[in-house]
Amino acid sequence: MPGKKKNLSQLKRVRQNLKRRLRNKAKKSAIKSQSHLVIELAQAGKAVEAEQALRKAMSLIDKAAKGSALHRNTASRKKSRLTKRFKALVGAGAPKSS
Repeated sequence: MPGKKKNLSQLKRVRQNLKRRLRNKAKKSAIKSQSHLVIELAQAGKAVEAEQALRKAMSLIDKAAKGSALHRNTASRKKSRLTKRFKALVGAGAPKSS
């Protein structure tokens, strides 16, 4: 379609979408990396470092959900599963009182 006029607003949307896609991809990648770090540290028995990494992962997940990189329910599910895995590996700590 060589003779067709280019729609400037359409080209701008393409540029914006590219930037957003790369930004969201970077955020998701950081979440995955931090989550893997939490699991590795927990498996190695480094509870203190694992807990700090868990807090960082939770922060990254919340920030991604605040924007539009992750849906809030997806963020909640990721946090829940990561916390559950962390507690299973590190141990629940003090016994529950009923």
